[in-house]
Amino acid sequence: MIDREREAVEGLLDQVAAGALDRRGFLARAAGAGLGGLIDWAAADQAFAGSAVQAANRRSLKRGYDYVVIGAGAAGCLIAARLAEAGAEVLLVESGGGDDSAQVTAPGLWFTNIGGPFDWNFKAEPSPGVAGRRVPMAMGHVLGGGTSINAMLWVRGLASDFDGWAAQACEGWSFADVLPVYRSLEDWEGGANAWRGAGGPMAITTAKTPHPTAPAFIEAARQTGTPVLEDVNGPMREGVGYVNMTITRQGVRASAARAYLRPVLGRPNLTLLLGTDATRLQFAGDRCKGVVLHRRGALREVVAAREVIVSAGGLFSARLLLLSGVGDAADLRRLGIRPVANLKGVGRNFQDHPLLFGVVSAYRGRMPPHAMTSNAVEAAAYVRSGAGGAEPDVKLVLMQVPVLTDEMRAAYGAPPPDAFTIAPALVRPTSRGRLSLASADWRQPARLEAGFFATEDDLDRTVRCIEMCRELGRQSAFDGIRAAEVVPGRSMTKAELATFARTAAISFGHPVGTCRMGVGEDAVVDPQLRVRGLEGLRVCDSSVMPTIITGPTQAPTQMIGAKAAAMILESA
Repeated sequence: MIDREREAVEGLLDQVAAGALDRRGFLARAAGAGLGGLIDWAAADQAFAGSAVQAANRRSLKRGYDYVVIGAGAAGCLIAARLAEAGAEVLLVESGGGDDSAQVTAPGLWFTNIGGPFDWNFKAEPSPGVAGRRVPMAMGHVLGGGTSINAMLWVRGLASDFDGWAAQACEGWSFADVLPVYRSLEDWEGGANAWRGAGGPMAITTAKTPHPTAPAFIEAARQTGTPVLEDVNGPMREGVGYVNMTITRQGVRASAARAYLRPVLGRPNLTLLLGTDATRLQFAGDRCKGVVLHRRGALREVVAAREVIVSAGGLFSARLLLLSGVGDAADLRRLGIRPVANLKGVGRNFQDHPLLFGVVSAYRGRMPPHAMTSNAVEAAAYVRSGAGGAEPDVKLVLMQVPVLTDEMRAAYGAPPPDAFTIAPALVRPTSRGRLSLASADWRQPARLEAGFFATEDDLDRTVRCIEMCRELGRQSAFDGIRAAEVVPGRSMTKAELATFARTAAISFGHPVGTCRMGVGEDAVVDPQLRVRGLEGLRVCDSSVMPTIITGPTQAPTQMIGAKAAAMILESA
């Protein structure tokens, strides 16, 4: 009950922060629900101040700001907050709306966000790698971006992921460089040590009362020879354990908007615009001087005296650059867009983790409901597929709900409601895709050729991961709670498993790479995240990753935001 009551208080504060509830209304509702004793009055005063300041700032928008940050997601929220704290005049622009919804705050409802009103509902182009299907790409269209709709997994990545970036001429991005940044962000429930941080802005917890499937999953993995890890990020390595979740001690989602942005919304030098689209960047020669915004049916140009920071995400940052004339000049001319910088790498190098929905088992008897204060995942294993390499390349994900793609439902029927899923995922893909424009009109969606399973290596390792998930589900650790595997529920040939993979694959929601960081001709930004050949413009989000990390991307994207903010301030 305490968790639900605290969640209710958080919901009221959300409405205050969004300007939908004044002090009198807040007090009346809190008193009527008997919540007065649970109110953090410092947080309430912060929300009231932020609401008043933001309302005033929106009424008197300025012609220009020191910095314009495009996209209030994992990186953008952090960057805008840090720049405002340093005293700069900052405009933060977000296409989506507010995050004052139970679908955002309640961790156990995150599944309902996928394909819902807070999702961009963007789909990749059909491709043979996924049986001609249009795979949905879950991306947050709401304050907080993906951190407001995702499964709240905090995975920092293998040391070799970042050392690999450094080996690709990304100086300053080795694991030794990024570890202190991670530690500075974390408020890890286990306390600070050489690997983990505590007291930072981002709450990171594990399941308090795990669902029965979670300890069974971990024990089953141990029975297959997988090491059991006490802390899956301390350091990240091959093994199984309880996942780190960006959920507060009170059981509420800790999004980037809540962790970084909300505490500074009371600053008069920060303005947040929701429901506002960036349609194109404006240039004077090779300098980015501002951005054209579409808000409430009208276009207006806003000038950036120092820099424009594009943090629109793994796909939409590249899209905005292309719409603005930054990309392959020949392609842009064909669409009638005047090239500003001939950077052929914009939109290329797309990478994502294919996740399969899934290997489903019926629960023995009635399955306990998953907790609303947890993420219905709770445990995962990173293992080697056996295809070579010394580090994990596939992931086995527990989901405490039965999940299948539409095509899988057509092939196998609807799973029973009392069931759970062990989902295979490829976390070191070799396939690459490309984002391109279909039109010069900013209102038209871009085209993504995702390239899932474009290489035989990716398909082979995914097939092996399906087999590993099924083997895990057969272990005796599940005997007390598992009735039977229902999908696929029978022996399968390699060819049938390959068809299973193509039909069950979805995006894990981790798009990266389309504005690749580096120093070569195919790089879009340099290691300082400045767009090559241009002044006053940076891209700072998951799109700059030269190679995808071995795991979900919200933690490294926040790390990128923190490093970006420091670099921007150092150069000011």
